[in-house]
Amino acid sequence: MSRCASFCLIFVISASLALTACGRPNSTAVDASPIQPSPTQTVALPTTPSPSPTPQVVAGTLTIWHSWNESETPGLVQIILGFQQLYPDVLFDVLSVPAQDLLARYETETREGSGPAILLGPAEWGPGLYESELLADLSSLLSSEQLSALNQAALEAARYRNALIGAPYAIQGVVLYRNKDIITISPATFDELVTLAQTSTQGEVIGAILERSFFFSGGHLFGLKGRLMDEDRQPAFNDPIGVAWANLLLRFSEAGPPNYFTDEDVERFKKGGVGWMIDGTWNLRPLASAIGPENLAIDPWPGYEDGHLSGFVMAENLYLSANTPPETRLAAQKFIEYFISPEAQTFLAETGRIPASSGVSLTDPIMGPLIAQAMAALAGGAPYPVVPEITYYNLNLDIALRSIFEQGVPPGQALETAAAEIRRAISESPPTVTTNP
Repeated sequence: MSRCASFCLIFVISASLALTACGRPNSTAVDASPIQPSPTQTVALPTTPSPSPTPQVVAGTLTIWHSWNESETPGLVQIILGFQQLYPDVLFDVLSVPAQDLLARYETETREGSGPAILLGPAEWGPGLYESELLADLSSLLSSEQLSALNQAALEAARYRNALIGAPYAIQGVVLYRNKDIITISPATFDELVTLAQTSTQGEVIGAILERSFFFSGGHLFGLKGRLMDEDRQPAFNDPIGVAWANLLLRFSEAGPPNYFTDEDVERFKKGGVGWMIDGTWNLRPLASAIGPENLAIDPWPGYEDGHLSGFVMAENLYLSANTPPETRLAAQKFIEYFISPEAQTFLAETGRIPASSGVSLTDPIMGPLIAQAMAALAGGAPYPVVPEITYYNLNLDIALRSIFEQGVPPGQALETAAAEIRRAISESPPTVTTNP
């Protein structure tokens, strides 16, 4: 197999086999004449000892492919070393592949019968790989307790066609940032956010700039208990809850000048000129660096009517190859279990990633509290749809939202037009899997 990758790390542990000599017991002459018991005599029949269960042997060489950068790789090394403390007979062949090449290389080599046992990649890769029969179903490999500890939005996105096609290990998503130097408390409701933002707007300082493009605002639809699509991936947003969602976005202007998919809100926030802003957790460290981690907060999503605001959650998954041989499948299962355990997730947090599992010990005194706030906010998030049809939803809902905000088109009419366009696009040109915006 060609291995022209940027980084290859092989962990080898020598395994010792203890051999014990088996001795044959001395034979003894036995009287084979039949026993004649008396009427009151009890004869003890010979018993066959119950066989001892054969212990499971966790061994083999696990090949892992990933595209982590050099600053993150030490965290993966720590996870592997921690696993080897439990299972010293498992060896690792770890290969770093450039992110732009990882998916295509996995598809090619796995179809040819090789490739890694475990792939680390984004959630949107899952459906296409599973449809191509390149992934194994993890449903029977992880317990309900292990699954309940994971971020539920990320876990929901890992379910596809009644299968669990991946195990989320890290998450990111859309959250509500606050500059504590401008606004000192988090809002319990959206109305409270509006009031605090209005009273905090003074001079060059704006109380809130709330993003309302679909990628950054679509999660609110789920928070209001609405649906984006039905089980057949057809539009389900053109209903009264969808209209309520659009009206909520219209109200964003009450808190301050809203943003639509530009970096203006981020740049002003970095300069200390904005109280609240909706953006992604991928900007957590740059924002903390800009205004100081002591001044940055990630607030829980505030309530609104019978629901609450929300943001999309995206995940990085552990994938098990359909080609994993039986002799290493148990080792792969144990490694996936360990990777989502609190111990391994603690190592993960030290790389700057946001763990997908609860019970993590966050030791970084500076970023630890912010990662904990991000985990809490994303726990109330919505799964970003990883089905191929999401391409059409992104395009047409952004057109619909702009028509509402900029042209005054009634929300119900705009959403119905978007739904019709999505249905037409799906029927005429089945989509292919794309990455997140």
